[in-house]
Amino acid sequence: MEQYYIQREASGYVGNCLLWWRKGHNGYTCDISDAQVFDDNDPKFLDAMNNSKYRAWKKEAVDSAASLHVDYQKLNLRDSFGGGK
Repeated sequence: MEQYYIQREASGYVGNCLLWWRKGHNGYTCDISDAQVFDDNDPKFLDAMNNSKYRAWKKEAVDSAASLHVDYQKLNLRDSFGGGK
């Protein structure tokens, strides 16, 4: 059975990161490890495919393109060195 992530197409980006349905249907996330995985028999998946706000992506394709990134807002400048300051 194929597995999918659901992307929100309308306003579905933060920077260059896609927004995915979060696990437990609790909003959206850019963190793919926090995204809900669907199969093609899931009623929520079927509902989403009837709504133009959403796009399904094959889990395997997304996982192979995913990368880890650092959110600058979570860092404390005191933990860095250099930069002429």
